[in-house]
Amino acid sequence: MDPDKPNQTPDSSPTHRHDDANPEPVIRSSSLFAGHREVQIEHDGVTYRLRITRSGKLILTK
Repeated sequence: MDPDKPNQTPDSSPTHRHDDANPEPVIRSSSLFAGHREVQIEHDGVTYRLRITRSGKLILTK
């Protein structure tokens, strides 16, 4: 077992890899929504709606 890979169990591969050189981008919902409750996202020619519910959760629909 490699001590530099903390998510590794004996005789298995890591369950999760994190690449510090290419971290996943983080976009704050406040900047994405910019004061609105809903935004449209186009992906592969399809438009999706991402909205904030009354309880503050996010819902993505086609």
